[in-house]
Amino acid sequence: MNPLIALTQSHYKQIRLILFITLSSLTLFCIGEAIYNNVFRESFAGIVVTAELIGLTFLSLLSGYIYWKVEEASPLTRQFTLFYVTLYVAVFLSAIGIGIYHTPGHVGLLTTLSTLSYFFVTMAYLMLWYYEKQFIPDSPLIRAVSVLILVVVSLYTLCLIVNLFHPILFLVTEDGGFSESVTDYISIITGCLCLILLFVATLFSSMSRTRKFSFLCCIFAPALFATCAINYDVLGMGIYLLGLFCYMILLPLSLVFFSSHEGLEQDLQRYEEEHVQLQVSAMISQMQPHFLHNSLAVIAALCEEDPKLAAQATTAFSDYLRENLNFADKSNPVSFSKELNHIRTYVWLEELRFPNKLTVEYDINCTAFQVPALSVQPMVENAIKHGICKARSGGTVRLSSRETDTAFLVTISDDGVGFDVGKTADDANRHLGIENSRERIRKMMGGSLDIESTPGEGTVVTITIPK
Repeated sequence: MNPLIALTQSHYKQIRLILFITLSSLTLFCIGEAIYNNVFRESFAGIVVTAELIGLTFLSLLSGYIYWKVEEASPLTRQFTLFYVTLYVAVFLSAIGIGIYHTPGHVGLLTTLSTLSYFFVTMAYLMLWYYEKQFIPDSPLIRAVSVLILVVVSLYTLCLIVNLFHPILFLVTEDGGFSESVTDYISIITGCLCLILLFVATLFSSMSRTRKFSFLCCIFAPALFATCAINYDVLGMGIYLLGLFCYMILLPLSLVFFSSHEGLEQDLQRYEEEHVQLQVSAMISQMQPHFLHNSLAVIAALCEEDPKLAAQATTAFSDYLRENLNFADKSNPVSFSKELNHIRTYVWLEELRFPNKLTVEYDINCTAFQVPALSVQPMVENAIKHGICKARSGGTVRLSSRETDTAFLVTISDDGVGFDVGKTADDANRHLGIENSRERIRKMMGGSLDIESTPGEGTVVTITIPK
């Protein structure tokens, strides 16, 4: 683990407290400096510094909110913290610069403060992108957008350095104001390029449509407005001020909303996993009673007829029960080979019950994939119990696995009595086992379970696990 990340996780509460105190102190300093320098003497400076002080106060309160509400340093929270701290630094430098606006003798200081403020504003877009990346699976497009945004930010940083020697973005005059001879189109173009890249990455990502729409509405709309208002000489004073409020208040607030929404989605996913786990437990509780009775009856009969075989059956029965209990605690997939071993144990015990009626054949061509625990075994049990055992002369169950270019296929077929798949199965246990397996295969693996059956001819169950 990265030492810095490890340090952040171990002292996260203290770091958040220090951050809250620091930002609050700097905000109070800015307010005091604005009053001391009487920045409200000019309407432009007064209105702008008021907007910036409101933004600094909001960001300080936001750091306090995170201190009190967030318990652990998740990657999402760390990235969001970097974003709003970067934004705070940009606004803080601008507010300090406004404090000496139109004050002669501070050309160099005002130029430096403005340059740093412009730089951190652009860095905020970079931090916004890295925040969004937490929600987007990696892909060539995402890597390309990361490189392009870094290139845009690097080129803009170069322009800021050039501006120190040859004004291309802004020029501070001797009276401490900004010269109207330099119009800053470069900053607007840079911001728009960053937003276009973010828009493309969001639109063509593999996120759900709901999440894409949330990002576009909650994040890019205020950021776009602020980008268009980055220079009041280009689009007018009113648009500039509204853009400041959008960028310093609405955008962080939107990110807080989105982080909260992500937390709700995680809670929902956790609930679904727990629901699936309850389904597995319910299925096991319904499956065990009849199997316990039948297996114990067979073992009891073998104790007199074949004690050695009875001992083997007892061991197999014990192994079967132990694996059932282990599977009941698993919310993650298991290897097909493990599921197959469990099936072989179950089949061996059933063959003891029906030695002249049941035949099970295996055609296993691949095992290097995963399936939900107890998803294949109930299908084999259904084939034996509802297919073969109901046929007067018995029959054969075939279990096979094969690999295609896009998926792994597991097939359970029998030549038993079959049933009408268009109607709900009359046996509640069989129906519950099928639906539980189908739902867990869909949610955990993105796969499917399909059934084809013809009354009097047999049933074929096909489980598809995508690669």
